[in-house]
Amino acid sequence: MPAVSKPLNMTDQVYHKIKEMMFDYKIVPGQRLVFTDLAEKLGVSRTPVNNALSLLAKEGFLDLVPHQGYRVHELTRDEADSLLELRLILELGSLERVLAQMTAKRIKILEKKKNQYEEAALTGVNRGTFILNEDFHYCYMEMAKNVYLLDYFKEINQRVFIRHRVEGYSAERTREVIQEHNQIYEAICRKDLKQARTAIEQHIIAGKEYILSLHS
Repeated sequence: MPAVSKPLNMTDQVYHKIKEMMFDYKIVPGQRLVFTDLAEKLGVSRTPVNNALSLLAKEGFLDLVPHQGYRVHELTRDEADSLLELRLILELGSLERVLAQMTAKRIKILEKKKNQYEEAALTGVNRGTFILNEDFHYCYMEMAKNVYLLDYFKEINQRVFIRHRVEGYSAERTREVIQEHNQIYEAICRKDLKQARTAIEQHIIAGKEYILSLHS
């Protein structure tokens, strides 16, 4: 008999709702969180909100500031450097397996993801654009068919995405990302391991250097 998943308790529900608000940029990096306001907004008591905020702080998504309460953690230079280095290791380490299991159907989906990002990015950079960028990468990473790798990949991206402001991204960098995505896509279509490695490495390093420049 298959195991029945337990319903989330109230703290877990509030935890996921607050995290969703971070993803949607309803709560932004550096913002102070007042648990009484959150409790009212979410329609719950203060206790599960306080518990959820404590969990998010333990995971590094929030900072507990003495006499002020919780603030959304802002990505530091060292964190960005370390997290994006890990992301590069994951993508390059799984690439041979990704290409070996790549299908024509998945390539069509990847092309769609690439085009969706390009169309959105040309109208301006926002949280939605960032999500589409991650969708493009996740689309080919799924072909590694390793759930543990994908979970770790998502966690790394969350730690960058939730704690990083998108203001200040230039139109020039956006155009570069579009070109870099095209190079990755073309190499994957050809199942060219060497070129795909080069394209992915250049893309992630360029992204890391750009993010670090915003923190200088």
